[in-house]
Amino acid sequence: MANRINSAFTLEDTFLAYAVGDSGLALASPDGGATWRKLVLPYRGNLYSICLPGQADVGYACGDSGAVLKTEDGGKTWRPLDTKTRVDLRAVKFPVGPQIGFVAGDVGTVLRTDDGGRTWDRLATATDQKIMDMNFPSDDATGYAVGPNGTLLKTTTGGSIWFSQTSNLQNVMLTTGITAIFFPAGDTVGFATTTNAGVLFTPDGGEEWRPLSFDFAPPALYSLDFRSDTMEGFVVGAEGALLHTFNGGEAWERLDPGTDADLFSVRFFPDGRNGIITGDEQTLLFTTNAGQTWTPSRIL
Repeated sequence: MANRINSAFTLEDTFLAYAVGDSGLALASPDGGATWRKLVLPYRGNLYSICLPGQADVGYACGDSGAVLKTEDGGKTWRPLDTKTRVDLRAVKFPVGPQIGFVAGDVGTVLRTDDGGRTWDRLATATDQKIMDMNFPSDDATGYAVGPNGTLLKTTTGGSIWFSQTSNLQNVMLTTGITAIFFPAGDTVGFATTTNAGVLFTPDGGEEWRPLSFDFAPPALYSLDFRSDTMEGFVVGAEGALLHTFNGGEAWERLDPGTDADLFSVRFFPDGRNGIITGDEQTLLFTTNAGQTWTPSRIL
């Protein structure tokens, strides 16, 4: 099996979840992450991100060498799409449905499709940095993208124009790697994880980004998930780091996931009690008690 499980995706109205990782690994869970089954993909490269827009059977995964794969039957079968690029693609987002979506990756690459992946247009981003993650909080018009060396981009035009918010970083070194970004409710209040500056916060759509305070030194952080109603959030990172806040990052506590492996993805279901963590060393964990304890998943 692949050594790293890079990303998980949870569906809103069920306990279905999906995950992808190295060497073409793709998994599906029907029970909130307790058990998983392997999916068969026509691809053996590394996969970094997966998305099933509209909580339906249509889904997309992306990975090395320009790979984008599509399923139209909930992961039973997959086919490759032609992106006309060979760069590694690290994030796939379809904000509101299966037709309009984006993939992003190395050398500042962002591609957009308006027809379910049949054709892709490359968008100008004015950066040559890797894009590690994207978030479109409400629709396909307003979005954010992040990456190494303080890369922080925003679009309000569906990706046709991206502008940098790097100059809006407060008290953060411009060499900081930004690894993931998430706006829980609308495109105003947002959070981002970093490799050496903890968690960044914006109250105003990115006009200002500042690091949140910790009473301990956080390690490199790679993924985050926040509730839209309560601003409770979880962050994961290097060496088994699992951080939890009840109040939008004003205070943090460290939780024990039961592993010291690097953790790459955390996703919760809307009930706030069931969640999934993925990571290095084939790490797959699930919780049923709002993250207080975590149990290793089983791959059937």
